[in-house]
Amino acid sequence: MRVAVQGCSHGSLSAIYDTVAEYTRRKGEPVDLLLLCGDFQALRNNHDFASLAVPPKYHALGTFHEYYSGARVAPVLTIVIGGNHEASNYMWELYHGGWLAPNIYYLGCAGSVMVNGLRIVGSSGIYKEHDYRKGHFEKVPYTPSTLRSVYHTRKYDVEKLSHLPPDVPTIFLSHDWPIGIAHHGNTRALLQRKKFFRTEVENNTLGSPPMLELMKKIQPDYWFAAHLHVKFAAMYEHGRDEKRKEVKEELKETRKQLEKVEVTDAVEVERRESVYDDVDLGGRHANPDEIVISDDDDDVPSPTKHVSNPDEIAISDDDDAPPLKPAAKAVGNPDEIAISDDEGEPANPDEIAVSLSDDELEDELDAALAMTSTSSEPTPAAEDPSPQPTAPASPSPAKREGPSTTRFLALDKCGHGKEFIQFLDIPAPGQQSPPRLTFDPHWLAITRALHPYLSLEVYGAALPPREEQEALVADELARIKEEGVLVPEELIEDDFMADMNAEFEAIERRESAAERAAAGLPEEEEPSGDPKSESDPLPQCAPLDWESADNIEVGRVQQFWPTAPPYPGGDAGQWYTNPQTEAFCGMLGIQNKVNPRPVLR
Repeated sequence: MRVAVQGCSHGSLSAIYDTVAEYTRRKGEPVDLLLLCGDFQALRNNHDFASLAVPPKYHALGTFHEYYSGARVAPVLTIVIGGNHEASNYMWELYHGGWLAPNIYYLGCAGSVMVNGLRIVGSSGIYKEHDYRKGHFEKVPYTPSTLRSVYHTRKYDVEKLSHLPPDVPTIFLSHDWPIGIAHHGNTRALLQRKKFFRTEVENNTLGSPPMLELMKKIQPDYWFAAHLHVKFAAMYEHGRDEKRKEVKEELKETRKQLEKVEVTDAVEVERRESVYDDVDLGGRHANPDEIVISDDDDDVPSPTKHVSNPDEIAISDDDDAPPLKPAAKAVGNPDEIAISDDEGEPANPDEIAVSLSDDELEDELDAALAMTSTSSEPTPAAEDPSPQPTAPASPSPAKREGPSTTRFLALDKCGHGKEFIQFLDIPAPGQQSPPRLTFDPHWLAITRALHPYLSLEVYGAALPPREEQEALVADELARIKEEGVLVPEELIEDDFMADMNAEFEAIERRESAAERAAAGLPEEEEPSGDPKSESDPLPQCAPLDWESADNIEVGRVQQFWPTAPPYPGGDAGQWYTNPQTEAFCGMLGIQNKVNPRPVLR
């Protein structure tokens, strides 16, 4: 399956699709799936800026609203996660996942779906320790504090993801990098490009600790990320950290035993000490497995002097911190995020030239694996990156043991001359074009099992012990396999689009009536016809059937439905019940805690 992976989008959706189209034109190879790693900025109208955590100078509408309104349609199946610069009000409507626009699917705060039998897992947001154990307490309209905390990763969502087994081919999407991943690639080259990462890399604080734990637990074949605005490839070898720890413990024990032996021969003493010249035993010696970063490197500044990230949008995540002052004008920022600069410009026909080819990426991954391998361990052979034959589509995904390594790739933000997109051939258990997006039965079981612990308070009920969680998930998985889930009968696309168009017309009438009232003009005459969309703006549920959860297409249950009015209208303080969330919760028989339908009196 041909997959395109994008780093930060920052609202440049049309430019990304133009790049995919240009790749297809040049290579003659259509792209089956596009993966976007956060900072998507799904702005539907001007009022969504109130829920976007960026300084006003970065307020640019982008092009997503054109896909939301139906003026454009995404040309390829697109799967999205959230970052730290999002229209958080809209993302919250689809906490469990759903269509942001036709053919653009959001995985939610955490989620997992299947595409042709390939598991696509995602974790939205970034890690901040002080909010990690809190509930999802933020509510629209956001305060200056909750506007930042709303996109912070929560332990509840990470716990849910940790129950996914490494039994099928898997791709993981995150905005944050897993902590420590910088040590599993060409660290020196990374620090030469991003000098301000040096202190965090050396202190092993660059990235998210929960993401590393998920990498170890799920052991995905591929892990794609963004956030730091740089291309970086790495190979994470599973089990190697445990082996290294065992070796260190053995060496320490050996040293203790040797120190008990009285040695009088100076030559023997010198020989014995030389054994430990390259082993880290808590002293001044270097670890043979460690990627050494020289303090004297002329291209890397000393860690004693902090250097800010020129790519970062300066937003403090500390509730009480004063607003950050802009950088001095004399410094200049060559990578400043000027979202409006690129909007509306034609795509650069040479843009795909900055993306690595498959062979070049495989070379980087091989080099990363060689760097992280100990001298006593053989370097595993890299897999052939060329397209592999795939089996016909089948209801059950192919089982497999977790891989010995995870291929990690982070990409830059969308922009001219930046390495922001990568095209890959990734084998999938099934082959179908266009690809089939189906629910992940294991994720459905996890969601239903742990739904009672979803807290909308600052501090909610603690999750049960791990053993109890596993038992709950196992029970729900058995129940889903035995009973199935409640899904609508096959929907007729023409009827659905007619209902959606009627809702758009109703929204426009309401906006027009409000504007006329504000201007003191008389109300327009109501159009004759079925007033269903005015009296009940939510779509009506089709007849339901119990079906096996193994192969249910997402479109059977969730179909895009506009909630807020498209550009330019809207209300910054308004929240909306999203029919897709209602449908997802109805399928599993769980309460919609996120945005339940208001009770009409």
